[in-house]
Amino acid sequence: MGVRQWLFQRACNLIFVLFGAWLLIALLSGSLNSFESANSLLSGGMNKVILAVVLLLAAANSVLAGWQIAGDYAHKINVSENILVGIAILVSVAYVIFGITILM
Repeated sequence: MGVRQWLFQRACNLIFVLFGAWLLIALLSGSLNSFESANSLLSGGMNKVILAVVLLLAAANSVLAGWQIAGDYAHKINVSENILVGIAILVSVAYVIFGITILM
């Protein structure tokens, strides 16, 4: 199980870096010099799909990270591991809902 989690995190990180590089190139090329230009760049159908995928991968990655951190530190602060994982899930669901709301 650990190898699959590690591979998932690395694949997510690669997607995040590619997404960040795309945004950086758009910023440096002058495509994002105003709100209107940024809105038109990010409002295309395929761009919304890419943004939604990145958002969902970030949420899944944060739940996995929360589970790993909870496993390492829950006993040190005398809190149930399930409570910490639940908090990570709630926060992740909240920012996915907020992010999807913004995308629509």
